[in-house]
Amino acid sequence: MSRKERFFQPDWKARVADNLAVVKGDMFCSRMQTLTITVNCVGVMGKGLALTAKDRFPDIYVRYQDLCKKKQITPGKPCLYKRESSVFDELYDEDLPIEAAEDKFQTWFLFFPTKNHWRNKSNIGDIERGLQWLVENYQVQGIQSLAVPALGCGLGGLDWFRVGPLMCKYLVLMKDIQVVIYLPIEREIPSEHLTPEFLLSQVDF
Repeated sequence: MSRKERFFQPDWKARVADNLAVVKGDMFCSRMQTLTITVNCVGVMGKGLALTAKDRFPDIYVRYQDLCKKKQITPGKPCLYKRESSVFDELYDEDLPIEAAEDKFQTWFLFFPTKNHWRNKSNIGDIERGLQWLVENYQVQGIQSLAVPALGCGLGGLDWFRVGPLMCKYLVLMKDIQVVIYLPIEREIPSEHLTPEFLLSQVDF
């Protein structure tokens, strides 16, 4: 396996459906075209995944604040930032192997609001509306593959027991692209809550 391939390998991965997997690892090392950043609607990236994104990619924070000032990020309505460079360019700190230099790809970012104000806990109703928006709009937006954190399950205070099946209910509908859910790092998820049977329990087959 090349150095580049090792860079993108998750710590653990399990298939949920043909287009959907859950993984443990660093989402910023994902090969997916679009990475999802959970945000509030007031322009603050102070903790968690949002702060990591702000520190690693300052241009993301500038775009996010601009979208918030224009009231374009609202509960239930994610916004897509079509960045022109790849996270690999900025996070890989060694000389690029020749094959990596020739295999450039863009990394887009999806700002996904899980709460209105940063002081609030995440709202599962807003998350569901955001997932509905995503299913309805991912094709017209040009999303070709997607990495998503466990929405609201970190500092947002929501439980994977509720959020996991809800996410899979919608993400499994995006059948023509690959979707990867990155599990929360704050707590260990019981293995019985990572099975296809549990995660697809809300899907109407």
